[in-house]
Amino acid sequence: MTPVFKNKKIKEIIEYYKLPWALSYVTGIAHWDLETYMPSNGAGMRGEALAKISSLRQKIFLDKNFVNLIHQAERSKTLSDVEGGVVRILLRSLKYYEKLPPSFVEEFEKLTSTATVVWRNAKDTNDFKLFAPYLSKIFDMNRQMAEYLSYTKSPYDALLDQYEEGLTSKDVESFFTEIKDPLKNILSQITHSKKYSKVLPLENAKYDKEKLSEVNDKILKLFWSGFGKNFRMDISAHPFTTSFANTDTRITTWYHDRDFARSVLATVHEFGHALYDLQCDPALQMTPIQGGSSLVIHESQSRFWENFVGRSRNFIEYFLNDFQKAVGRKLSVEDVYAYFNKVSPSMLRVEADEVTYHFHIMLRFEIEKGIIEGGLKIKDLPEIWNSKMKEYLGITPKTDSDGVLQDIHWSGGSVGYFPTYSLGTFLGAQWEKEIVDYGLAIGEYGKMEKWLKDHIHKYGSTYTLQDLLTKNKMKFDPSVNLNYLRKKYAKIYGF
Repeated sequence: MTPVFKNKKIKEIIEYYKLPWALSYVTGIAHWDLETYMPSNGAGMRGEALAKISSLRQKIFLDKNFVNLIHQAERSKTLSDVEGGVVRILLRSLKYYEKLPPSFVEEFEKLTSTATVVWRNAKDTNDFKLFAPYLSKIFDMNRQMAEYLSYTKSPYDALLDQYEEGLTSKDVESFFTEIKDPLKNILSQITHSKKYSKVLPLENAKYDKEKLSEVNDKILKLFWSGFGKNFRMDISAHPFTTSFANTDTRITTWYHDRDFARSVLATVHEFGHALYDLQCDPALQMTPIQGGSSLVIHESQSRFWENFVGRSRNFIEYFLNDFQKAVGRKLSVEDVYAYFNKVSPSMLRVEADEVTYHFHIMLRFEIEKGIIEGGLKIKDLPEIWNSKMKEYLGITPKTDSDGVLQDIHWSGGSVGYFPTYSLGTFLGAQWEKEIVDYGLAIGEYGKMEKWLKDHIHKYGSTYTLQDLLTKNKMKFDPSVNLNYLRKKYAKIYGF
């Protein structure tokens, strides 16, 4: 392969970066283990170890010679796209490390490593008060982080920017304003149709966990020939994806007593994330632009696979016999298709359908922004959460485990992540349109993956969201997903 990095300063940067990269690699494995196999009593010591590694990484990153190299490269007028991407990403990291005190970085890592295990226990026992002190501290530290990083209008903007470069509260509010009423109208037409049902029989169908695990493995083997070699799946309290390299990418899923779509769609969703990292150009490994840094782009991949592949008729037809074995009875394609594509307000974001999903995100956005800006209090969260669920979806959680405790994100310190799910979902619909317009059918998995690799994945974090859209001669257009939803559900529900 022709060398990707030709600039002398960039080559020096890449060589030095291998050290902080290696620390991130080991940290990633420790976090993966924390959420999968680590005994719960190990949280304290794991937090201590990760805190020290975070502090060490910051120190190494802020080495004067390395910082000078970054600024020297920044002034170069002849950088290629990938070289410019390296500088852009490093400048973002530099801002983070230069403005946050080492003691803060260390304390935050220690807190979130412990809080993740506390959250898991709180969710299992439906005990918000157990998690509340940790959550309060996490939001306090996020607010403090925003002050360190600086912002123009809202402290929440500084946090949003950590997950999507340049994203602001105003951007998110404008987006939600544009989609809220159209989604309400689609939902109203569905709930008033003669075919509407709050609950379908398959939602309550028990299944054999071992057999469904075999189905999930079969799905991943169909999607990716390297499954089991450079890609694996485990079980966790909340599905997630982590990638150490394109030769070592890992996802998790979950299993319950019934409602097998929860597990299947979670698996397909996480595969979308994994594929992005698996198909990143090998030449970008061990560099700052390895994998995807834009969470909107990343979520557009996971939501594309979940909604357009996992909920598709041909996917259901292909795995129908396997689903039948898992639930232990005969199923029809139509019944499973209706089940996978049912629209009805539900308690859990990760189980939400394509229409109501975004109301779950609006709720979280308003809560996060309210707490960071000081208008909402942690102690009131269960009541606030339930009130907003009633307002947006007309339902109220019976337990905090199905309400304010349902997501893992806050326990890991991620405040500002949630809006990328909705933005990514709408962008995912545009990728689907591009793929179909290109002449590919959803279900031609290998050809789809190649298209995604050539247009998105191989570039890693080289481009910003806007630059990647421009490169693909696109612009973000929410009407694409709204039109898709109207057309799809008018056909299913007959309105």
